[in-house]
Amino acid sequence: MKKIFTILLALLVTGVSYGQYLTQDAAGKSSIPLPLKGLGIGIDIGKTEATFGLNNYERVFKEDKPWVLGINLSTKNVEGLSNLFTAGKFIPDAKMQGFIGFSVSNNKKLNNAFRNSEFFAASKYENNLQRELFEDLKAKTLRAAASYLIQIKDPTAAHKVMNDLKKQVALQQQPEDLNLLVENYSLPDVNLTPFLTPFKQKYASLQEEYLVAFNAALEDTEGLLDNTWEEFLKNAPNPTRYTFFLIGGINGRSFPYYKGLNTTELEDSFEDVLFKGGNLGLGVNVQVRNFWLGATYSYLSGDNFSSLSSREFNLKTVASSGSGSLTGEKKFTAYTGKYAKVETNELNIDLVGDFRITDSSRVIASLYSRSSLASRDTAYLKNYTNIGVGLYFTGLKGKFLGGLYLELPDVSNNAEKAKPLAERSIQSPFKRLTFGIVTKFNLSSIFDFSNKAVRE
Repeated sequence: MKKIFTILLALLVTGVSYGQYLTQDAAGKSSIPLPLKGLGIGIDIGKTEATFGLNNYERVFKEDKPWVLGINLSTKNVEGLSNLFTAGKFIPDAKMQGFIGFSVSNNKKLNNAFRNSEFFAASKYENNLQRELFEDLKAKTLRAAASYLIQIKDPTAAHKVMNDLKKQVALQQQPEDLNLLVENYSLPDVNLTPFLTPFKQKYASLQEEYLVAFNAALEDTEGLLDNTWEEFLKNAPNPTRYTFFLIGGINGRSFPYYKGLNTTELEDSFEDVLFKGGNLGLGVNVQVRNFWLGATYSYLSGDNFSSLSSREFNLKTVASSGSGSLTGEKKFTAYTGKYAKVETNELNIDLVGDFRITDSSRVIASLYSRSSLASRDTAYLKNYTNIGVGLYFTGLKGKFLGGLYLELPDVSNNAEKAKPLAERSIQSPFKRLTFGIVTKFNLSSIFDFSNKAVRE
């Protein structure tokens, strides 16, 4: 099997959400977008969330294109999967996020170093040698076919068979394809079948000879490739990248809200709220070696939905007619508490390191902070800062295996301090720590996540 050695300037990840989010915190936010292969579709069953992303990450990080473009869409049920099935709670939430940025890196220098390396020359030699062996197998296959055409008595038919084989053999690009061609090759005329048996038997012996030569070539070159690859990694320039970008988007949410008891008309105690908001901000990413620093600062038109409480209500109606009455009961969920739209500023910061565990697995460690600042109405939404650490594990070819995080919410206890003294419950940081497991990546501000050579 022919091996292909390439230099990948981005850690490509599989299956994802709108850019699969990495370094995810308790709320699923981050500031480090990971490059994907242009299109990402994902589903988080636990959160009943579907996501879709379209971007030019791969071209930017592999081809040294300066402009970063993308759009992310997501929709979910706020109440999650369990409440959807057990109680029928469906609170839709949708987001659309776009970004455009400009990236400056030393990709060209890295590519040039790779192409000028002894490893690149050795891999080209191996590929050329394997190609020559395969072309020799194709030529021997045609010579074997020509030697058995004597089994076909009709010269015209023999000529047609040979021309057909020449065309089909020439189209084959891999030994496996050639094997399938010969194995399944058939002729419509039964008078021509005496040619097939000896031809296929001869090809079987030719294939065995090819495999012996192929394996011998691999043994001769594998050691050289391993040594030159390690040498290249030692001497290759350290990846460096700076990315500056603009982010913006809109989001919406619909939910039933309990305004307070209306004794005149009970149904007027509730209101269907349709929230519409959005964000606009700037971000910067810096990569040096295997470390990344990402930050985004945004204006956010939001609300204090997260501070509301979900509550079950039973609404009973009685209709009387003559000597009888009919009673109906309606159960539903609504949100209670002081609600308002609130404008804030948002600051996300991530510091990430990528470390090798084994040749096929890595661990990504992160320190992060998530801050809601400059609340325009602190009576409804307090300023806060959450800090945390995370560990995320990737396997072969960057496949995400899972992760975990430890977070301290509202470092200064602003929410508790705003309550009346008798209602406060200010606990020590240790008691307020939250722990979680991440089953998908979650990103939003570092586009150039991995920029190192990978041998495939």
